[in-house]
Amino acid sequence: MAEANGDVYIVDFRRTAFSRSRPKEPERDVFNSIRMDEALGLLIKRSVERLSINPSEVNDVIVGCALQADENWLYGGRHPVFMAGMPFDVPSMAIDRACSSSMNAVTIGAMEIMTGNADVVMAGGMEHMTHVPLADNPHIKPNLKLLLRPEYRKYDMNTSYSMGLTAEKLASLKKIGRDEMDEFSYNSHVKAAKAQDEGFFKGEIEPVQVEVGNEMVTVDTDQSVRRNASLEEMKKLRPAFKQEGVITAGNSSPLNAGASLVTLMSGKKAEEHSIRPLARIRSFAWAAVDPTIMGHGPVPASQKALKKAGLSVDDVDFWEINEAFAVVVLNAIKELNIDPSRVNVHGGAIAIGHPLGATGARIVGTLARILQEKKKDIGVATLCVGGGQGYTVVIERYS
Repeated sequence: MAEANGDVYIVDFRRTAFSRSRPKEPERDVFNSIRMDEALGLLIKRSVERLSINPSEVNDVIVGCALQADENWLYGGRHPVFMAGMPFDVPSMAIDRACSSSMNAVTIGAMEIMTGNADVVMAGGMEHMTHVPLADNPHIKPNLKLLLRPEYRKYDMNTSYSMGLTAEKLASLKKIGRDEMDEFSYNSHVKAAKAQDEGFFKGEIEPVQVEVGNEMVTVDTDQSVRRNASLEEMKKLRPAFKQEGVITAGNSSPLNAGASLVTLMSGKKAEEHSIRPLARIRSFAWAAVDPTIMGHGPVPASQKALKKAGLSVDDVDFWEINEAFAVVVLNAIKELNIDPSRVNVHGGAIAIGHPLGATGARIVGTLARILQEKKKDIGVATLCVGGGQGYTVVIERYS
């Protein structure tokens, strides 16, 4: 095992394409015929092959998932490990910090390497929002005391349990308007479609074979990107959560299924295998906020992470800020005074998709690839978390 040190490297990143989930019409989801623990198992297997490492060298597999019920039950992270055909001696863990679950998986893996407890960690996440939906799910039961008892009124769980209503409140408080959100969302689709056309995502998407309508089909393209997106049509959409509201299906992320995986190594192990890393993890941080404005979470989390890294906002070349809602990104841009041209340069979750437990690792891995593509040095990946939290990772390009 490695000696304790501060060097943790991202050496590989792969994900599935993200499908478009349809809980009420499951046959319309191209991933309806597979489970996401199977998809994540495929990513683990392919990463081991691509890195040419002995599977027993993997010291931990850490899997994030927001809705660990029904077929998303991870059995302590063992299901994806077994689906990958890994040996008995590869340990695993399953974690839930809602939307940041797989980003948290990455940072736990980083801490294991920093403390000398591991040399190789595979960290990722999964979600199947057709098979295990967030809404109308009998396996998910809020604590009614939080909704009814006066001593818990300060948390306003009637708002906090509805991510759309928290977005409405954030937009109102920060005076971020519908037009601004719609334009941002339209541009997310434009940028993602352009990145698809230029082949950027082919460098991170592992093709998956699935059965669709009694045929075997290869899925290697994100399904939610609207190549014919129209700003005019987006402006016509009705509010989704509140009468006279500003949050619509167009300026929110869709429902998706997908899996993602980041492989981390100590410097010594990467050198031993002659592996050229993508990036080094500089710092990470998490923060909590009023749950009724959970979309504000990336702001304090990013401030803390940048301070730990000894960096300022101006030092950051590129940002990946998860587009749970357009207002989340616009709020972070304004509060942190970020140059918008440095944010989500290949589109974000509004177009690409947001399978909750898979997103954190996705934006960390995509950001590492962007830094390599653009030959820039510092990147920040951050997202908001249901329940009122934020999570951030700062990375540095390996050159």
